[in-house]
Amino acid sequence: MLTLDPPSIDLLESLDIFSGISREELEKISALMQRELYHPGEILIKEADIGTQFFVLIKGHLEVMKRIEGDVQEVLNVISKSGELFGEMALVENKPRSAAIIAKEESEVLVIPKEGFLELVNQFPQFTLEVAKSISNYLRQTDMTLIGALESKNRELVAIIEELKETRQALVDSERLSIIGRMASTILHDLKNPMTTIAGFAQLIGLKELPYEEIVKYTRIIAQQVNQFNSLAHELLTFARGGATLQLQTLDFPKCIDETLLRIRFNLTQQKMTLDTDLNNKARIDIDPNRFYRVFENLANNAIEAMEIGGTFSIKSFTHDNQLVIQLTDSGHGMEKDVQEKVFEEFFTHQKHNGTGLGLAIADSIIKDHKGEITVESVLNEGTTFTIKLPLSKN
Repeated sequence: MLTLDPPSIDLLESLDIFSGISREELEKISALMQRELYHPGEILIKEADIGTQFFVLIKGHLEVMKRIEGDVQEVLNVISKSGELFGEMALVENKPRSAAIIAKEESEVLVIPKEGFLELVNQFPQFTLEVAKSISNYLRQTDMTLIGALESKNRELVAIIEELKETRQALVDSERLSIIGRMASTILHDLKNPMTTIAGFAQLIGLKELPYEEIVKYTRIIAQQVNQFNSLAHELLTFARGGATLQLQTLDFPKCIDETLLRIRFNLTQQKMTLDTDLNNKARIDIDPNRFYRVFENLANNAIEAMEIGGTFSIKSFTHDNQLVIQLTDSGHGMEKDVQEKVFEEFFTHQKHNGTGLGLAIADSIIKDHKGEITVESVLNEGTTFTIKLPLSKN
C-alpha cells in the first residue's frame, strides 16, 4: 500500500458522495482523509477486525470475501465503480467487520478515519444519504449473489440425489444390499434433513426484507448444511476404503448445538409444532460435529412424524456420573414394547409412509461410535423419550 498526495478538490467534486458540498467545505473535508494505492492481492479490510476506517473507491477493482470454512472463501460482491463506498457498516453498527475486502487489480481509494466519518455524517445530510444508499445497494447485491449461489448449489444437489436414488434402487431390486449400498441409503436418508433446511432458509432470504444480521445468520446455516453434504460423501468414500474414523473435537454443550436447535425449531414451526428446551447444565464433550448433529436431526424428524399439529418436542440435559445425559421427548402416539425393541434395527419402520428405516439405526451407530449409549422409553398415546449418555471430556 502506498500513501499518495491528498485528494484535490476537483477529485472530490467528481464523486457523488460529495456532490452539493461547497468547495470551501470540501477543503475541510479533504483534511479529514488520505489517498492510498493498493496493489493486486493487498488486503484493505480484514474479516472480524474492528472497524476504524471508511473508504471511497476512486478507481480499480475490489472483491468482498467471506470465509465459509477453514481457508475457503466465497466472493459476496465486487466494488468497481468510482465513488462506491465501503467499510461504513462496521462504523455504523460499531461491530467487527463481517467480510474482507481485497484488491484484484491496482486500486486507488480515499480513506477516512472513524472520527472523520462521524463528523461528516453529523454535518452533511447529503453525505449521510449517500451512505444509506450504499448500505441498501450492498445488501441488495449480496442478496442476489447469495440467492444465485444457492440456486446453483441446489441444482447440483438435486442431480446428486437423483443419482444416489437410482443406485440405491438398483441395489434393492437385486435383493443383495452390499455394505456400500447400505451406506448410500444412509446418506440418502440424511440428505433430506439439510435439503429441508436449505430450502426453508433460502425462501426466507429470497422472499422477505431481512436485516443484514439475519441474512448472515441464515447463510451461515445454509453453508453448514452444504458442508454436511460434502461430509456425507467423504464418509461414504472412507467407509468403502475400509472404515470410518471420527474427527473428534472438544466442544461445549449445549453451545455446540445452537445452530442445530435453530434448524429443528424452524422445521417444527413449519409443522405448527413447538420446541421446548432445558439445557442449563454445561458440559465438555469430545464429538465429531458433523456426525453428532445428525442424531438430533434424525430424532427430531422422528418426533415430527409421530406428533400431531400442536405437539411439543422437548430436549433436556444434565450431568450424572461423569456423563452428559440428554433426553429428547415427543408428545406423539408412542410405541408398543415389541416396537421399542426393534427401533434401532436397520430398515425397520413403524407407522411411516415413506421412511427408510435408517434414522434411528444411524443415531444408534453414531452414539456408539462416541462410546455412548442411546435408549428408548415409550407409552402408547402419550409419547416417547430417547435418552443419550455420553462420557464427559477428560481434556
